[in-house]
Amino acid sequence: MEYMTRYVLALITLWFCFTNTAYAASASRSDTLDIRKTTIHLTMTDFVTKNISAHTQLDIKCKQNNVAEVLLDLEGLTVDSVLWDGYAISFSHNNNTLSITPTVPLFLDDSVLVDVFYRGIPVTDVLWGGFYFSGLYAFQMGVGFYAQPHSFGRTWHPCLDNFVERSTYEFFIETPSNKMAVCNGMLIDSTSLPNSNKQWHWLLNKEIPSYLASVAAAPYVLVKQTLNTLQGTVPSWIACEAVDTTAVNGSFAHLQQSMNAFEQAYGNYRWPRVGYALVPFNGGAMEHATNIHIGKAYIDGTLNYENLIAHELSHHWWGNLVTCKTAGDMWLNEGFASYSEFLHQEYTYGASAYMNEVKQNHYDMLARCHLDDNGYRSIANMDSLYTYGTTVYRLSADRLHTLRSYMGDNLFFSGLKNVLNLFENKAISTADLNTWLSLITGYNTQPFFTNWIYDKGFAHFSVDSVTTTPNGTTWETAIYMRQRKHQNDQYFNAVPLPVAVYDSLMQRSMYTVMFNGRCMQLNLQLPFKPAMIAIDPDNAIGDAITDEMQTVKQIGFTNLPQAKLRVITKAINVDSALVRVQHHWVAPDRFKSNTSFPDYRLCNTHYWQVDGIGLDGLNGLLHFTYDAGVNNSYLDSTWINNSEDSIRLFYRKDAREEWQLANDSIRTGVSNDRFGNMYCKEIKAGEYCLGIKKTGFVDTLQTDAPSGGCGIVNAVVDAVASPSLMLYPNPAATWTELVGLEQGKARLRVYNAVGQLVVDKTIVVENDRYRFEWGNLTPGVYRMDVRSNNKVRQATLMIRP
Repeated sequence: MEYMTRYVLALITLWFCFTNTAYAASASRSDTLDIRKTTIHLTMTDFVTKNISAHTQLDIKCKQNNVAEVLLDLEGLTVDSVLWDGYAISFSHNNNTLSITPTVPLFLDDSVLVDVFYRGIPVTDVLWGGFYFSGLYAFQMGVGFYAQPHSFGRTWHPCLDNFVERSTYEFFIETPSNKMAVCNGMLIDSTSLPNSNKQWHWLLNKEIPSYLASVAAAPYVLVKQTLNTLQGTVPSWIACEAVDTTAVNGSFAHLQQSMNAFEQAYGNYRWPRVGYALVPFNGGAMEHATNIHIGKAYIDGTLNYENLIAHELSHHWWGNLVTCKTAGDMWLNEGFASYSEFLHQEYTYGASAYMNEVKQNHYDMLARCHLDDNGYRSIANMDSLYTYGTTVYRLSADRLHTLRSYMGDNLFFSGLKNVLNLFENKAISTADLNTWLSLITGYNTQPFFTNWIYDKGFAHFSVDSVTTTPNGTTWETAIYMRQRKHQNDQYFNAVPLPVAVYDSLMQRSMYTVMFNGRCMQLNLQLPFKPAMIAIDPDNAIGDAITDEMQTVKQIGFTNLPQAKLRVITKAINVDSALVRVQHHWVAPDRFKSNTSFPDYRLCNTHYWQVDGIGLDGLNGLLHFTYDAGVNNSYLDSTWINNSEDSIRLFYRKDAREEWQLANDSIRTGVSNDRFGNMYCKEIKAGEYCLGIKKTGFVDTLQTDAPSGGCGIVNAVVDAVASPSLMLYPNPAATWTELVGLEQGKARLRVYNAVGQLVVDKTIVVENDRYRFEWGNLTPGVYRMDVRSNNKVRQATLMIRP
């Protein structure tokens, strides 16, 4: 499911005070009863008064002994009668719960057919979802944002309305003769009735929860295509009005790419067809299995909404094939679907498109996630108020990118495929995913889940300072790094943090440091003097930083929007300069001494760090802005509380130094609008923050490392370097090829799952690759190190099935 507008928090808050106890018990009722098949006979011919009449039969099997009452969910409709194995039986229908008391209790493995006859006007959710009549259309959207619980199949058929109960579905839908009904599964037939109406017969033999069952009726025609899958072909039927067929062909032009991307990532497509039905709905779409309802406005003949189309298709793995166990686990449905948008971009347009999506989403999460959801929240165990909020949808996608970086592509995707196989047609919890990913892959995902899934906020990693000492032909280099917290409760541990070391020619060596606690010291022996140190230059980890890196070759403007800075080059005295700017979404260190600038208050929310190679060859300005308004996420709303002409820019080289006034100038425009521009009149590496003069101000904010650097560190002597090395095939039965190595001799070491060294030999690399024969190694998970030129070139995991 995807939606384009945010709900009104105040309305939700009012509703949250109400909880229907029968609904709350609905999931537990699935431990008592199993609805094996749901057959819906629905007449929807009155598009004026919007009344329906229906008869639903439930094939129920008992899962416990001595069950004296059957409770079903049905909201907003009037029940006329109930049959129990064909005989009329008494019932009550109160508080949207249909209560049926059999004359004889049910016992384990007993089966019964329950027929419910009902009518009325189906309800629509106050905010999003439910049953809609709109002009020529009638359709169901299976969840309700305002509703408790959010699963909303009960608006049009009796059911156990939760995320865990699953049933096959058969539909007999009666419509006017000029309309077509589209439901889940495959169209069996259509029949002209004596009253001139038509009946549409659909069947889905795969079990789904009640909220994924669907119906839509309109003057539809079917745009039919055939999609290639890993197991052959599957039909794609897109229901639309005849006038919309051209737009459908244009907007769905990349549906095959989406299918390829998701099968590559998650495994085989396991449904009888791909289906979409266009509906007059402006809130996005709903992922009903094989019959996605998508707003007509988004099918405009362009590819503007291809991510939305891909998002909904991906639910056929995450959200339909495997469903979240509770509303608190909704990120397993919606976070994976949002992340799948990135995978669609990666498959369709390439790796750079994927990273552009990841970076923009990460920026948005730091900028507005807490504003959208009224605070910083963990993505697991989500409060029901925010089940369909930004944290669940978009922050989860950010976290999944980080998990992919932790595990590497091979383990990440093979693990997800196996989890989907294991939980096919079942519900899954956050704890289940953590447990089984670890068991299946051999990679311990517990630290990741503890940090990024169960905790709120963001970790923040920075370089405090660097010392280099020449020693013969090498440079002894110590990199002091610090972790700070950005609204998270605990320091993150076991974080595989990438660290890049650049030489003067802009070539880099990559190291992966397993970061724990607050501070760490990385010691390296380098064959060159490092020109720049960069933590996570490829944006593998979703920490509290956004950054941009560009090469400057000529005079002019270099805009770095994700870093919230612009470089203005007036003269350039080098062939090119590498500029990297980080925007840190945490408070800068405070003044070391209360007497340094006693009348100044430093910004308490963010600062900048400028790095680069060849910066001394650039002459120009650094352009900063401050903005206390919504366009800047209110970042500068708390510290600008005085005249803007007293704002100054502060600078220090690194955390060992005290803040000093930068070589700055200010252009405020209107002096009291809390918006303006600040210029540093030179381009040089270091940290920058803003401050304002406020006589008598006492700063209560504390610096995380008051000494201006890490006093207690863990020495890391043998960090793992990780340039681009691929294994193919992986898993592999007899051999796998290492691709991306440096030519020449290297040392190859292979460790088993418990860390024992099982292979240690010298290899010769030709044409950047080496073929590794498994030999007599037993099946399992292995880690490989390839070392050359006194550097560890790669550590990865490979699997022998």
